[in-house]
Amino acid sequence: MGRFYVLTTSLLVAVSALWLTALADETSTGDKLRILHSNRFTFTDQGIPLLTIELMSGQSQVELSSPRGVVVRPDGDGGSEIISGRHWTVRIEKPTTGSVREWSVVATLQPDDDRGLAHATATWRRRGHEPVQFEIGTVFGVDGEVIDTREVLVAIAPVEAPHGAQRAREIARKYNVATRVHRELHRRPRGTIVARSGTTVVRNPSVIWFAPRDAKGTIAVQDVLVGGGGSQLDTSRETRRYFGSVYVTVGRDGKLVAVNAVPADRLLAGLVPAEMYPDAPEAALAAQAIAARTELLQKIGTRHLTDPYLLCSNQHCQVYSGAGREHPRTTRAVEQTRGSVLLREGGGLVDARYSASCGGHGEHNENIWGGAPDPSLRGRLDMPKNSRAASWLTDGIDESNITEFLSLSPQSSYCGLTRYGKGRFRWHKRISLAELGQHIAKHYPHIGTVRAIEPLKRGVSGRIRRLRIRGTKGTAIASGDLHIRRLLGGLRSSMFVIEKVGTEALPVAFEFHGGGFGHGVGMCQIGAIGMAEHQRSHREILNHYYPGSRIRRLY
Repeated sequence: MGRFYVLTTSLLVAVSALWLTALADETSTGDKLRILHSNRFTFTDQGIPLLTIELMSGQSQVELSSPRGVVVRPDGDGGSEIISGRHWTVRIEKPTTGSVREWSVVATLQPDDDRGLAHATATWRRRGHEPVQFEIGTVFGVDGEVIDTREVLVAIAPVEAPHGAQRAREIARKYNVATRVHRELHRRPRGTIVARSGTTVVRNPSVIWFAPRDAKGTIAVQDVLVGGGGSQLDTSRETRRYFGSVYVTVGRDGKLVAVNAVPADRLLAGLVPAEMYPDAPEAALAAQAIAARTELLQKIGTRHLTDPYLLCSNQHCQVYSGAGREHPRTTRAVEQTRGSVLLREGGGLVDARYSASCGGHGEHNENIWGGAPDPSLRGRLDMPKNSRAASWLTDGIDESNITEFLSLSPQSSYCGLTRYGKGRFRWHKRISLAELGQHIAKHYPHIGTVRAIEPLKRGVSGRIRRLRIRGTKGTAIASGDLHIRRLLGGLRSSMFVIEKVGTEALPVAFEFHGGGFGHGVGMCQIGAIGMAEHQRSHREILNHYYPGSRIRRLY
């Protein structure tokens, strides 16, 4: 087993009551909040990374329970413990909101690029700005392998949220540069967390930890929001159970946040069956376990930098359903690939993105999220090399061949030839003019009644990057994969063609004929199943979807 060596001088602490080693009288309230907002992580005694994942935010009340009782630790492990009752209700008193500043990022550099940093700093000072540096990501090493996800951001012109996007666009236009927004927690939120169970009441500044009295048990959290990720608009609530511990703290909006602190592989045991069918072939499950583990570690320190956790539990990070959703086959895949991740050429973790179905052709990362092209995330045909269609799709899909591509037989593609591809490889949706108008009016109320929807630009897979919407009163241009899908009522992907129903001048509905489910970048999950069903190993699957990558066991 490899041994980890921490290669950063930043504070590395666990943020769970089970692992927080500071005693109550040694850690101030400010220290506790700083720890919760840290973008670093640590490891269990078995060498498994410990992660914190948000379960629910923006709550006025959180209810938790465990059948054999709950251990409440106001000050973390080593502090006081209250063992009383199976059910606890948590509220907040005297909350104050946090303050978030949004910076315009004008340069993104590697941490050792001193020359580039000096040049960028000098350039923006000449332009009248005072640039500030932010380091995001993390770094650790194992057996001589350095895993470094850090980036140095050069940022200027801070404004209070939510005005950063507008400021970044203004700077981009003025100086003809690419920009993005970096969010900084300028002032932490505060409040008194109050937990009640019967006549027992516990009050503590800003955070309280909860763990099952039975070390092998779980904590149940009521009314967890489910669904609504990606382009899907419907949500529901349900009670979910979690291993490890749960802490309840105050979010930047002054409301409650519930967070699960759990070892990575225990997290993966609940995550992989939420991402892939448990009865899929073993090679596909192994590929999914490795990709999910890689993506977990790669995202740490790069997302939710203004929140008291490392990752969220929806599609923005990774879908996580908690305990009780494990399946023996997916758990075995996690165990058999223990510690294995994907590394890119030259070292560093692959940005192991994946989606349900690419529809027969993957997409380039920059066409979905912008930024620089990633050699490991190239859109390519999801077909056997001897496929008849592969001979005329070598240059990608555009307006000239998208209709013919969408008419291909499911047997032509890995994600079509398996039974799991039904309804995902190809799909059809009809939306009435009235319903479509309601969705579009939320974003573009000035255009009036919709008369035409016209693709302007497609990516290599045929996914629409820019769309023109013509109305009776004006025209709007929509950009971005997810925005387009939501704008048109929650379409499964942006790979589609459009057909009017009614007359050209007075349509009564629009029909969307499409392919794929999701953004199409990285691994096609149903395609991975199709490859496994055709006797491809998990290594072959990962090499196909992440070109130039290699598998490395870290722990």
